[in-house]
Formats: sequence, structure tokens, C-alpha cells
Amino acid sequence: MSASSKDIVDFHRRLRPGQFLDVLITLVPESQFFVKDRQSQFMAASPGFARMLGASSVDALLGKTDYDYLADFLAKAFIADDRRVMRMGKAIRNKVELVPEGDSLDWHSTTKVPLFNRKDEVVGLAGVTRVVDDSDDLYRDHPEMHRIIEFIAGTFRDKVTIADMAHSAGISVSSVERLFRKMFEVTPLMYLRKTRLNAACRLLRQNGMSLQDISKECGFNDQPGMTRAFRQELKITPLRYRQRFKTIETAK
Repeated sequence: MSASSKDIVDFHRRLRPGQFLDVLITLVPESQFFVKDRQSQFMAASPGFARMLGASSVDALLGKTDYDYLADFLAKAFIADDRRVMRMGKAIRNKVELVPEGDSLDWHSTTKVPLFNRKDEVVGLAGVTRVVDDSDDLYRDHPEMHRIIEFIAGTFRDKVTIADMAHSAGISVSSVERLFRKMFEVTPLMYLRKTRLNAACRLLRQNGMSLQDISKECGFNDQPGMTRAFRQELKITPLRYRQRFKTIETAK
């Protein structure tokens, strides 16, 4: 159940003074911020964060959770971190994680800190996230990996091979495979599949394209191939995923 306007107002009133620094956070270049309650419902966010998730506005985002806008494999990971921060009352700082960037995915550095009420009880969290760039540790020693990530973002709808990735960065296939495992703990093809799944989930939520057309649009070999990827990664079929969001919209 989504939070009401009264719930959102009450949430802000319960916060201990001096924590809500959204004005300062919005001034940090290339960063987006958000605030969640104990149920991981969004209580506040920067306009850029709302756009990043695919919400039409900040107001549209309020009271919703990551599951309303993201593929389950992303939402599940984000909310698991929320639970950890709120259970332990301790921050997670500069975690490198996959975050949606339009139809594609990119690596972000995300920090989440607990928010306390006047009784020192955890009532939610505040977070800030930004795209990892070439000056960060992740890419500083291996700038070729950033070129590969950008290459995949622009070509995942096509037939992409590891050899194509290697060529885009001027390194060997074995180097691509080794660096993906070392830096991201996934294989190059697993990363490519996640990118395609993210794009497919967005199309399933937002329009009435046929499953066959979505599979082609997102780079899968065919509709059965997309269905297999959904079953393996999301434990659900594309059709059931679409129906779930139709049910949510009907209930509003």
C-alpha cells in the first residue's frame, strides 16, 4: 500500500532537526539524492533522481518503492541495503552498484545513511548516488573498462560479442573477461544480459509493445530467449511481469 500525503508529512515532522540537507545535496555536481521511510517508500528525492527511475515527477515518486520503477534484480538489491542500514543504524558509503540510466545501466557510487527521530529511533534513510567517472578508483587504473561500459550502453540492442567489447577498448578478449570479473564480479555476457533485461522491464511497464517486438528492441535473439533470461534472473516470465504492473495500475 502506498503512503498517503498525511504519512509523508508526519514522516518529516518526526525527523530530528538538522538531518534534512536536501538543499545542500542538490548542489553536489552530478549527484542525485533520495529519502526513504522504514518501508523503503520514497519520502523525498531530487528531480534528477525521479527522472533516473522513470517517474514523471518527484510527486509521482513519493510513496512508491524501487519495485514500482525498476527490474526486480535491481530493486531487490537496493532494498536489501536499505534494510541493512535501518537495522544496523549505520551508513553504507560509496558502494559501487548498477543503477538505471535511461534504457541502459551504469555503475554508480551510492551512500545511504540512517535517519533518526527525536527518540534516536531509526525512521528511514537518506541517500545520494552519482555516476562513477574516470577519476574514481573503479576506472582510474583501467579506463578501457569505462569505454566498454559506454560501448554496451550504445549497442546492447544489437548482436554484441565479447570480441566487439574488446575491440571497442583496444584490449584482448581474455582481458575483458578478467577485468569484468575482477571489477564487477560478473562476466561480460552477464552484464550485457542485465542491461537488456533492464531495458525490457522498462518497456513492459510503460507501453503495449508485443513481447516479440520488445525482445528484438532489447537485443535478445527472440522472444523465447528473452523469456529464458527473465526466468533465470527475475524468476518470472515477461508476461507475468507485465501483468503485475497492470494489476497495480488498475488498483490505483
